[in-house]
Amino acid sequence: MKVRLFVFGGLAVLGVLAVIWFYTHFEKVPVKEWVGASGEAQRRPFLAAQRFAQRMGLGAKELHGVPELDAVPVSGVLLMPNRRQALNRERLQQLVRWAERGGHLIVEAEYTGLPDPLLDQLGVKRVEGQAASKPLRIELPQTGRTLSVFLPSGIKLALNEKDVRLRAGEQLVSFGRGRGVITVTTSLSFARNRVLGTNDHAEFLWHLLGLTPARELAVYWAPARLSLWEFLKTNAAPALAAGALLLFLWLWSIAPRFGPVAPDAPPGRRRLLDHLRASGRYYWVRGLRSRLVVAARDAALRRIARAQPDFATAPAAERAARLATLTGTTPEESQKFISAAGAMRGADFIKVTQHAQRVHSALEKGNK
Repeated sequence: MKVRLFVFGGLAVLGVLAVIWFYTHFEKVPVKEWVGASGEAQRRPFLAAQRFAQRMGLGAKELHGVPELDAVPVSGVLLMPNRRQALNRERLQQLVRWAERGGHLIVEAEYTGLPDPLLDQLGVKRVEGQAASKPLRIELPQTGRTLSVFLPSGIKLALNEKDVRLRAGEQLVSFGRGRGVITVTTSLSFARNRVLGTNDHAEFLWHLLGLTPARELAVYWAPARLSLWEFLKTNAAPALAAGALLLFLWLWSIAPRFGPVAPDAPPGRRRLLDHLRASGRYYWVRGLRSRLVVAARDAALRRIARAQPDFATAPAAERAARLATLTGTTPEESQKFISAAGAMRGADFIKVTQHAQRVHSALEKGNK
């Protein structure tokens, strides 16, 4: 019994000592964990740069359409990331002329596997190189400060410009063009949301914005697809309104008028001839002309047999002669009528029916 007490007591003492040792050697500290962007920051990668510019006293906006580029003031900075293949050569020339009038154009180079007409117009060549593994040390010419900026792209820039305002190795260069400045960089990662607050990226961005007396930062990002409806609404609103009015008036003119319900016409009773005509048309369409031929022939011959009882037992030549005398036709035609049967052409069918009609007409005249 005493041995068990000593064992349990020793285990309890060891547990207490372990807890004391843990609390004396470990301390709870906060840990930062990257969870990624969400909401508006996820859709707008340069949102932090825009908010930073606004906090520093500049205006900031995003451009999502090609026509919006015309509204960028000369006293402004235009940030153009890569993936701008939607801009044609004329539009790129307008951007260069805008910079020459006093604007500041910041351009991110396209990947080496893609064409970059804007850099071609500026005389900047792209050369494939090795990606940087550590930040660059950039010395600012006006202040003498050295900033740490990370440009991860493996592209290198090559150009011949005399009026160079700022250079960061072979990955970023700012040079004068007319009364403005053009900055070409292999990567705009230092201005994107995730890394703007690291190293000296924010100070470096502010230094770039200060190369010209800028009043506004414009970011041309994710250009929206051209919409026919938006174009018509902007440029042809009166024509659309007139077309809609004409369409309404046309629909109004052809629409049925409201009023009392007109009574249905009483159903007409069809004649026996209508039923016979419909039956004959049905046989004709179905290709059953032979039945109509046999029916017309037999009806005429039965009527002759009622008027002349010995007609059915007379020889064939005598019957053809009697029929020819009755209808005023030749014996050959009468013989064809007596033997008519099977499928025949439309013209022959009409001859048979005409012959049968002559038989009925002649017998009716004889009865009178």
